[in-house]
Amino acid sequence: MERQTTRRLDTDFYLPDDCLESIFKFIITTNSYRSLNSLYLNSLSLVSKQFLSITNSLRFSLTIRSSTPIPSLPCRFQRFTKLTSLNLKYFNSDIDALLCQISHFPLNLTSLNLSNKLTIPVNGIQAFSQNITTLTSLTCSRIYSFNGTDLFLIADCFPLLEELDLSKPIMLENYKSLHNGVEALSTALYKLWKVNLTSHHYIKDQSLFHLFNNWKLLEEVVIRDCYGITKPGIAHSLRDRSTLRSFSFSGLNFKWEDCDVSAQLKFLEVTCNSWLTYDNIKMFASIFPNLQLLDLRCCHNISEEGICQVLRCSEIRHLNFTGCLHVKLRGMNFEVSNLEVLNLSCTRFDDETLYVISKSCSGLLQLLLVSCKYVTEKGVKHVRKNCIQLREINLRGCDQVHADIVDKMVFSRPSLRKITAPPRYDFSDKKRKLFLRHGCLVS
Repeated sequence: MERQTTRRLDTDFYLPDDCLESIFKFIITTNSYRSLNSLYLNSLSLVSKQFLSITNSLRFSLTIRSSTPIPSLPCRFQRFTKLTSLNLKYFNSDIDALLCQISHFPLNLTSLNLSNKLTIPVNGIQAFSQNITTLTSLTCSRIYSFNGTDLFLIADCFPLLEELDLSKPIMLENYKSLHNGVEALSTALYKLWKVNLTSHHYIKDQSLFHLFNNWKLLEEVVIRDCYGITKPGIAHSLRDRSTLRSFSFSGLNFKWEDCDVSAQLKFLEVTCNSWLTYDNIKMFASIFPNLQLLDLRCCHNISEEGICQVLRCSEIRHLNFTGCLHVKLRGMNFEVSNLEVLNLSCTRFDDETLYVISKSCSGLLQLLLVSCKYVTEKGVKHVRKNCIQLREINLRGCDQVHADIVDKMVFSRPSLRKITAPPRYDFSDKKRKLFLRHGCLVS
């Protein structure tokens, strides 16, 4: 009789795979922290063979490190049949041989990361591209030695690329060859919509014209530390590429009055620009009426008046003031209902400023206060009380904030999902587990 009851219960509580898959997807997609996503999948896979099979089908990315046993790769690729992204930036052995081996597996990869290598692996890329033709995203950041032949190779092997990150090469060789390589990229990668060419110092206005004229679908551009680009080059880019919605550059004394209205631009990063003043910033609201993200990291001369003018007249949801030492925002006596992310790290903001911000920006979801030396527990209490939707707060390096504030925030602000604790906080396993049961990760 007991066996029959047990079997009946097993049948009653059985859920089909597609139902469980929907539940697992909901757990992953409602969590915004990738480290937790991996933890959830690993934990679920240990429950049963059924759960293992389902979680295998939900893993879309794989990282291969130098410590990864190469003979285990066939088993991994057979286990994770829906892989689309491969990260090799932590693999420091023979990358050419690894890419040649990977090319023999029937993978439908769309994303490949080859960052932190001495050179671009020519033989490996050629073998990889012959058999895996689905790649749309390539990241080759922090390559030690980079030259024009690398650009020709990428243009030849991956003509369907939509996203390309070649940022921060350590050493650039043969500028003439690099210029020719840029032209080859501009004509070959006709589907490209996102590119990062940070620290490609050889790029000048003419190269920029080629890129913007030929990449008709271009939406996101990052060209920080490209000091050969002039004001006319930037103005031309903003004016003639109507698809552009995100633009990041640094270190250029630029006159915004040279720009026409760019209603399509939603994300603007103007970092490390000491020339940026009140007169420049107040024009942002009129030139970029639909701006949602404004990154002003290390712009030391910006003023409170200019920022308030932008906040009054725009749809900004994300503001980054990291390292802006002269901004206070104490005069912000109006509601900023759209602001969701505010980064005040490494600034001189204090408790009085946090009170003003918490009253004006009650809809904040994320507040970053890394190394804010003038913030105390009093200011954090204002945020806890007034920002009722807050999901994340970072208090790392806030020496004057008492560690006990963490416990109080977890239990009094149920919306919180992540807290980075101030110094001297007691990280006991018992507390971590207790906070996780309340839905908050404390690190």
